[in-house]
Amino acid sequence: MKCRRVRLLLLAAMACFSFSGCSLQEKINDYASDKEECYLNEENVTQFSYKENNYTILEDTVSNDELGEWIGYIRQLTAVDEEGKLLLQENIEPAAFLNLADLGDKAPDAAYIIPFLNVYAAPNADNYLIVEVNGEYHKAVSNANVKGTDSVFDFKNTEEAMSGKFKINPQNATQLLCNSTVYQVTSETVSNSELGNYIDILAETIIFDAETKIPLSKEELRKLDWQGESAKQQREQWIYKDIYEIQGTDKTEAVAVQINDHYYMAEKRQ
Repeated sequence: MKCRRVRLLLLAAMACFSFSGCSLQEKINDYASDKEECYLNEENVTQFSYKENNYTILEDTVSNDELGEWIGYIRQLTAVDEEGKLLLQENIEPAAFLNLADLGDKAPDAAYIIPFLNVYAAPNADNYLIVEVNGEYHKAVSNANVKGTDSVFDFKNTEEAMSGKFKINPQNATQLLCNSTVYQVTSETVSNSELGNYIDILAETIIFDAETKIPLSKEELRKLDWQGESAKQQREQWIYKDIYEIQGTDKTEAVAVQINDHYYMAEKRQ
């Protein structure tokens, strides 16, 4: 399978997730209950419907500071062929989040795996919407208003923001690895206004020993209670999400990584 990009952004509702209370999916459903459900065009992944109107997604993007009201959602992880036809789509929910590889197994002929999330109104404008795709906010215009000069969303664009992929250090859950560089997550937070270009997505939940920082295996998780009291072990859970550049800082020196709905600086380890 030629899956060239897997980017999954979790919904803001994840902030209210806890192990003692209602499930994450219940929280998400409640959070989006007054939003309009939108539907992708199964023959053309660059199009979707909102309130029975059809829209085309453009290459033009905006920053998260330029979003208007949250009005709808697609919330689908999609497997797409070379022509942009949807082969398979699944709701983005905890099961999909924890088993991204399953989608590729179910759609072996897929060329791309693309997440579609929320739909927003445009601030101070009514001639376009904004849709969250692959970690970016793309403008979307009514099909009837697409101009010959408009550039339609290029789902085949596989260019990465920086060479190499980020991953979590299997020996230290508080560190990120990219090629030969080690980034240490710090306690210093980064505000939304300080975020630069989008880089990557991790979309991983890591539970680790608070002392050794080593991620716990599934077998260890089955044996311990959530406080780790049965083994006198304290553990932490980090939900890693997206990674951004920091304005005014070279990305080879430090990046911003979203953990448990806050952005933290991860510095190059000297």
